[in-house]
Amino acid sequence: MLLAQSRLWRAVRAKGAGGVVLSLQKEGLAEDEHELRDLRFEVPLARWNAVVKHLLRDRKLLGGILLDSASHKDLVATAIGSDRLLAELQRVALEATAALVEAEVLVLSPALKDGPDAD
Repeated sequence: MLLAQSRLWRAVRAKGAGGVVLSLQKEGLAEDEHELRDLRFEVPLARWNAVVKHLLRDRKLLGGILLDSASHKDLVATAIGSDRLLAELQRVALEATAALVEAEVLVLSPALKDGPDAD
């Protein structure tokens, strides 16, 4: 099931155990990004809240979370380090999250605060 798509990224429901597969669209990549064409992330739904939590806040933490589910771990830093790829990934992941919530497949949980001044 297609959840969201852009010129660069595509998000679909994973078969079987349940999760989200984020994959790069080969057609949207620039000449110097062709080494990324096989990069995909298969994120279990149990980890999706962590993806959403860090999606717009912390590039390094997001990269770390996605590293666990990457098909080619050596390409994650390149993809997350690219402002263009990251911006499109953020948009597609947010649209996928909305689709999962609407389909009642995902319930977002609030982030726990460590103290009175934590953000």
